[in-house]
Amino acid sequence: MSAFGKIVVIMAVVVLAISLDKACAGDPDMLQDVCVADLTNSLTVNGYFCKKNFSEIDFSSMVIAKAGATNNTFGSIVTGANVMKVPGLNTLGVSMARIDYAPGGINPPHTHPRATEMIFVLEGELDVGFITTSNVLITKHIVKGEVFAFPRGLVHFQQNNGDVPAAVVAGFNSQLPGTQSIATTLFASSPSVPDSVLTKTFQVGTKQIQKIKSRLAPKK
Repeated sequence: MSAFGKIVVIMAVVVLAISLDKACAGDPDMLQDVCVADLTNSLTVNGYFCKKNFSEIDFSSMVIAKAGATNNTFGSIVTGANVMKVPGLNTLGVSMARIDYAPGGINPPHTHPRATEMIFVLEGELDVGFITTSNVLITKHIVKGEVFAFPRGLVHFQQNNGDVPAAVVAGFNSQLPGTQSIATTLFASSPSVPDSVLTKTFQVGTKQIQKIKSRLAPKK
């Protein structure tokens, strides 16, 4: 192969790598100005069908204007401003959320399979962190006005170890980033993960597994 041919091949590989990286960075690129989600349509593709008529209301919401109630098991609440609340976000590849924490509250270890997350501290202070696929913990104490990023797909958490409430605004590079809480995914799925799988995984007895399942079971 000539030197010119080698250069062409290298350039083609670089362009392909950049294209693949872009394709994996977030939601697919949109093919029109807007595609406001038709949330009444039971059919979906990779996103939602576009509705014919839309207005400014589809691009606006006060859903994260107020603090959410944190009187629950974990002492935190996530309020999403995603495509389900702001239909105009359909195909735009972005969304937000507000997370409120009671003193001692935690947003338990979880992942977002479709998005990187960045939080901005509105009030209070938090201990945050994520874990790499090499099981390295990256953690930091963050304060009001500070931002922190959690890479896409990695397990991460936030905890308010202070004596006053805390709140953050989170940004995502997906219209619907998805959330998998590690504890509830493993111990409160339906149908449930077999006890034999969990006892072997966590090296504990069946009674301990059943106790955890009972505590995380959805309220009836």
